[in-house]
Amino acid sequence: MKLLVVVACVAAVAVAVPLDSRVEDQDELEMHEMNAPTYQEVQQKMGLGDGASLSRSGKVLDSVFWKEIAQDILRTKLADPVYDHQAKNAVLFIGDGMSIATLAAARKRKGLLSGADVPEHTMLSWETFPYLGLSKTYNCDRWTADSASTATAYLTGAKGNFLTVGVDCSVLIWNCDAVNEASSPKSILRYGVEAGKWVGLVSTARITHASPAATFGHTAYRTWESDADFVAMEWMTGPVKDSCKNAMKDLSTQFVEREGIDINVAFGGGWGKFTPKEVEGGSRLDGRDLIQEWKDKQASLGRSYAYLTTKDELNNFDATSADYVLGLFSRSHMQYRAFQTPDDVNLTEMVKKALEILKRGPNGFVLFVEGAKIDHGHHYGNAYTAIDETIELEEVVQHVMDNTDESETLIVVSSDHSHTFGINGYPERGLDMFGPSSFLAGGMQKGGPPPKLPYPIMQYANGPGGTEDWAEFEAKRARLTDMSETAEWRDPHYKQIAGIYLPKETHGGEDVGIFARGPGAHLLRGSLEENVIHHVINYALCQGDFATVCDKK
Repeated sequence: MKLLVVVACVAAVAVAVPLDSRVEDQDELEMHEMNAPTYQEVQQKMGLGDGASLSRSGKVLDSVFWKEIAQDILRTKLADPVYDHQAKNAVLFIGDGMSIATLAAARKRKGLLSGADVPEHTMLSWETFPYLGLSKTYNCDRWTADSASTATAYLTGAKGNFLTVGVDCSVLIWNCDAVNEASSPKSILRYGVEAGKWVGLVSTARITHASPAATFGHTAYRTWESDADFVAMEWMTGPVKDSCKNAMKDLSTQFVEREGIDINVAFGGGWGKFTPKEVEGGSRLDGRDLIQEWKDKQASLGRSYAYLTTKDELNNFDATSADYVLGLFSRSHMQYRAFQTPDDVNLTEMVKKALEILKRGPNGFVLFVEGAKIDHGHHYGNAYTAIDETIELEEVVQHVMDNTDESETLIVVSSDHSHTFGINGYPERGLDMFGPSSFLAGGMQKGGPPPKLPYPIMQYANGPGGTEDWAEFEAKRARLTDMSETAEWRDPHYKQIAGIYLPKETHGGEDVGIFARGPGAHLLRGSLEENVIHHVINYALCQGDFATVCDKK
């Protein structure tokens, strides 16, 4: 009996721990089976014909092709410039939620839309920058961070806690009493103002939302954008202290009464947070019209100013007619580019006008631009909009590249955090990227025979594209076999399959890219803490409280 027990235990261990090199060798052999009777059939199913080509022109992608590409890249890298002098201007672009997987998908989508011979070889505008690093996006209390605490890091140079904006780690969520001058580090825009530069922010979110709020605001809870939010969120926060309302104040009030008043250009959405509830679309309970107060305060300071609300007003605005311009083009967040009407303002228009205005600054400018809707698309499990918003951001970056001098303007492109968005294995390159993976292209699956049901090329680990009903989950996978023009996965509103159902998809915790060109760009390489971005920008601009490139003279 004891012998049987011992044998059973040994057998169980053998089954539970199959990490044996002989087993692994066999697995490797099985993994590379191509489930097709002949080599020719494999080639045909992959669309290769008799040659190894998946270029649109039919050009063979042989060793000569790849070696020529590599040599071109090598020559470019050998000529990468190092501008180790003061920058006159700086532009920080943040693609909110723009993970590495998002970059890869947007790169291919751009290539397809532009008719590139090898779409995957396409480069996004910032991928031509000479310097690249990785940003570690964790914050003080969470491994996977939110957009407010990450904005605090790259804009103010200090990491903060989850759901807080513009305050350091000494401020815990909802603890307004801890918000003071010492716990509220200045942003690159505020340092720019102090250095005599013109400064601006542009976002497709509300300008008081998580990321843009960190350019001017300091709060123990990112959701307190209006005084109405103190009341609306009491179900979560409990009764809000008077110190939150009267000393710290909501973010819209902070914008008008404090640092925001010195921002030369602020374009985005969110006028509802500034207007009283008596106005249709307004939310404020205190009856204050903060937009009018902003105008009055600019007038009292003797400044030329303008307030814009429509596409026509923005595009027809004379950039020389005012030094301070506030543009709020939607009640809340702005619309996805893919679904905009002719009357909707887009990111491109806002950035173009902002650049025109800021370039008038005699001592240079500091501009923050956020592509917020990348993040929104991902949260709703919709890869189409997330990718399209990334492509719009890359077009905007190209415009700024074309209209600034590389030797005097530092441009940094990064993200605040990633998402659970991923690209599955092993789709042929010619497949529709929004559709099913290689399952329908001949069953050439690494790992043996194809599964009974297809799976998507792009999906989320969690989000609204999942379901708690297993039968519906399998049915959604089965519908991927529909290759008609009306297939549900072709709909721009389609929510990609998610492994775990959540009403909104979450952020991811892995690193994101940093791309840089111009003075100081060479410092943004390697594996970096996210808050280093702030310090490099200040260093290059010769502003802030620490040593700068100007100290080397």
